[in-house]
Amino acid sequence: MSGKKSGKKQSLLAKARQTVRSPEPSRLRDARAKPGYRVVAVSLYTPEADWIDQVTRALQLAGNAKANRSLVVREAILRLQEELAAKGPGELLQDFAARQARRAQGGL
Repeated sequence: MSGKKSGKKQSLLAKARQTVRSPEPSRLRDARAKPGYRVVAVSLYTPEADWIDQVTRALQLAGNAKANRSLVVREAILRLQEELAAKGPGELLQDFAARQARRAQGGL
């Protein structure tokens, strides 16, 4: 009787392997096909995170019910992109290094 059960089990497993579908969401097929969004984890110091929360709350109090941290960070990124758009790699390095130096001296 155990041989009969084993044979049936093998038969069912073989059938399952033939008919199983692998999930293939369209968003994973070609990530470059269309713009979308990604969830990205970023480490922030507590004062930076608190500031983002303050700006978010201010926007909400001013009437933007959909304001959230992501909105604030995306806007900051867009502004940084505008500011740095015309700079080459060397200029970017100089800009970031200068700002880090000023921050270390308490200037920012």
